[in-house]
Amino acid sequence: MVRNAEWKMRRVAVRYALLPPIMAAYLLAAFMGVAHAEGPGYFVPAPAKDDVQSKPKYECETPDAPVITLDTQSKYKQDDTQRATIDEDAEETYSEAVEPLRVYGRNLVKIANAYVKSNPKNTAAATCALTWLDAWASANAMTDMRSKQAQFNLSRALSGFALAYMQIRNAPGLENDRKRRVETWLKTLGQQLVGPMDKNKGTSGRNNHRYWAGLGAAAAGLASNDKQLARWGIDSARIGLAQITPDGTLPLEMKRGKRARDYHIFAADPLVTIAELARSQGIDLYAEHDGALQRLVNRVIASLDDPAFFEKATGTKQEDYPGDGTVPSSRIAWLEIHQSRRPSTEAEAVLSKKRPTSSSEIGGNTTLLFNGAE
Repeated sequence: MVRNAEWKMRRVAVRYALLPPIMAAYLLAAFMGVAHAEGPGYFVPAPAKDDVQSKPKYECETPDAPVITLDTQSKYKQDDTQRATIDEDAEETYSEAVEPLRVYGRNLVKIANAYVKSNPKNTAAATCALTWLDAWASANAMTDMRSKQAQFNLSRALSGFALAYMQIRNAPGLENDRKRRVETWLKTLGQQLVGPMDKNKGTSGRNNHRYWAGLGAAAAGLASNDKQLARWGIDSARIGLAQITPDGTLPLEMKRGKRARDYHIFAADPLVTIAELARSQGIDLYAEHDGALQRLVNRVIASLDDPAFFEKATGTKQEDYPGDGTVPSSRIAWLEIHQSRRPSTEAEAVLSKKRPTSSSEIGGNTTLLFNGAE
C-alpha cells in the first residue's frame, strides 16, 4: 500500500510538472493532503454511544512503583565542552536511575494507545490508563527533582504522561475524582518546570532543554486546562523557532560537534509536537519566522542518509546510528506528526521504512495517532 501511494505521488508530481509552477504546487499540495491518512491525534474525542464496547475488557497490570525522587547527573564527560563524548560509567549510573521512569512511560502510553486503537472503543483500557496515572498522582511522583538533569528528565517524562492522559480523558465512565487528581498532579509537575527554566540564563535555557520543558508544560497545561501554563510551553518553542537559521540549523545544537545532526533531530522532536498542540489553540507555529520549523525539518530529513552538511559545518564526522546505521524509528516518531500536517514525498520515503514509529515521550505510537494505522 505504501509503495502504491509513493508511486501515485511520483506519477502526479510528474504530471503536475507540465503545469504552470504556481498551479502545480497548489494541486500537488492538495493531492498530498487528501492522499495522506490522518489519525485522531492527541485530542481523542468522546465516542458516540454506539461506538463503545458493551462488555469492555482489558488486562490491567499493577502500575509500576512511583518514582518520587530523582537526582541524575549528565552521562557526558564533564571536561568535554561540546557534551558529545559519553562517560561509560556515568552512562551506566544514569541509565539505572532513569530506567524505572522509562518503563512506566512505555507501559502507560501502550495502554492509552490501546484505547485509541480499539474500535469500538474499549473503555476498560482507558480506565486502566487512568488507574496508572492516578497511582503516580496519589503518590506525588516526580515532585522531588534534585538536579538540573533530573529536571530535564521530568520535562520528557511529563510530556508522555500528559499526552497519554489526553488520549483517554474523554472516554466515558472515567471517575471524575481520579481525573481531577491526575490533572492537578500534571499541572503541579508542569509548574515545577517553569520557575527553574525562567531563571536559567545559560545555554540550556535556550537549547533543546528549553523546548522539552516547553513541551512538558504545554502538554500538562492543555491536559489540566491551565492556559497560562500551556502558553508558557508554546512560547518556549518560539525561543527555538527564532533561532533557526535560513539553512535550517539551530546554532546551539550545532555546537554539539559530532552529535550535531542527532541533536537537531532531538530538538525537532519537542518543537514539532508543540506545534501540533498549538494548533488546538489556534496558533500556527509552522508559519512563524518565515516557516522556520519547516526549514529545520527539511534539514533533518536531508541529513538522515547523508550527514555531509553537518560534517562540513562542524568539521567533525557525525556519530553513526546504532544497529543498522539508519536512524532509530523512536528518534523520528515526531516526523509522523509533521507529515500529517505538512506532507512531503521525502518524509514519506523515510517513514515508510520505519513505521510504526513510537516514542513514549510524545504519546507513544505516532503512526497510530497521526497516520491512522499501525
